[in-house]
Amino acid sequence: AHGLGACLGMKHVKDVRVRGAIGVVELDAIPDLNDLKRRLVAQGVWVRPFRTIVYLTPALTIGEADLKTLTDAIVKVVADGA
Repeated sequence: AHGLGACLGMKHVKDVRVRGAIGVVELDAIPDLNDLKRRLVAQGVWVRPFRTIVYLTPALTIGEADLKTLTDAIVKVVADGA
């Protein structure tokens, strides 16, 4: 799978949804939101997860490279144990 779909089947991932420009990775739980935010920033992206959701709402004009940077960061952080 590409993009956020790569998270499907990962430990603690309940669902991955993409509708239009909105992408969501739903987890069983996010025990430490601040730690998750820090790890995403360390990957070079600013994403604000809440409750059990890591979501993207990029601008409709986002380029392929920037979108790949966002999705790759989320995939890496979720794979490392969100």
